[in-house]
Amino acid sequence: MNTLAIITKIELKKLFQRKDSWLMFTILLVPILYSVGLASNSDVITYTGAGNITAIGFASAMFQMSQSMFIFNVILSAIVGRSLASEIENKSIRLYVNRIGIRKLIYGGKELALLIFSIFIDILLVITSIAFYYAVLIHNPKVASGIFYDSNVGMEIVQIVCNCIFWLTTIFLVMLMATKLKTLVCVGVYMILYIIMNLMSYIDGIKYLSPLHYIVVASSNSSQIMFSTILFSIYAICVGILFTHIGIRKIEKMDL
Repeated sequence: MNTLAIITKIELKKLFQRKDSWLMFTILLVPILYSVGLASNSDVITYTGAGNITAIGFASAMFQMSQSMFIFNVILSAIVGRSLASEIENKSIRLYVNRIGIRKLIYGGKELALLIFSIFIDILLVITSIAFYYAVLIHNPKVASGIFYDSNVGMEIVQIVCNCIFWLTTIFLVMLMATKLKTLVCVGVYMILYIIMNLMSYIDGIKYLSPLHYIVVASSNSSQIMFSTILFSIYAICVGILFTHIGIRKIEKMDL
C-alpha cells in the first residue's frame, strides 16, 4: 500500500472516531423526519410539489432541503478545519512530518479522506431517502406515487450531483483556509464567503464564479440544467486542482 493510501486510511479512521464528524450524520434525519411528517399528515411538514413524487424525486428534494438548511455546510466546514487547522495548531501534524516527510502527501491524504467521507454521507442520504420513501412516505398516496423514477429522473439525478459537487468544493476551499486559519476562524470566514457567493449567484457577469449559482440553476428546473451541471463539474475540477496546489505550496513552506 502506497503512502497516500496509508495516510488516507488513517485520516478516514480518525474522521469516524471523532464526535464532531458524527454530527454530519444528522443530515439523515432530514428524509426520516420529512417522510414521517408527510405520512402522518403533519401540519408542520407539508408538500407543495406538482404531482406525486417518485423515490428519486424525493431523494433529490432531500438533498436540496439539506443544502438550503446551511447548517450542514457549517458542520462540514468545521470538520474540514479541524482535520488540518487543529493539527497544525496543536503540533500533532509533526507526527506525519517526522515519519513521512513529504508534506504534499500529508495534505493530499487528508483532503482525499474528507472527499471520501463527504461522498459516503451523500450515498447514505440517497439510500436513507429511498428507504424511508418506500417504508414510510408511500403510505401517503397524495404525496408518493410509489414508483422509483419517471421522465424527470435525469434532472433529479443532476440536482443530487450538483449538491454533492458543492460539498466537495467546500472541502477544497476550507482545506486551503485551514493552512493559515484556526478552525473557528475557518468556519466564520466560510460563513461570510457563503453569503458573498449567494449574492454573487444572482449578479450577471460574475454569477458563474459562484458555486451556488449552479445549485440555483439545478433547483430551478431550468432547461439549461444539464449544460450548467457540466460547467459546474469543470468548475469544481479546476477549483480543486488550484486550491490543492496552493494549499500544498503553503504547507510545504510552513514551519511545522
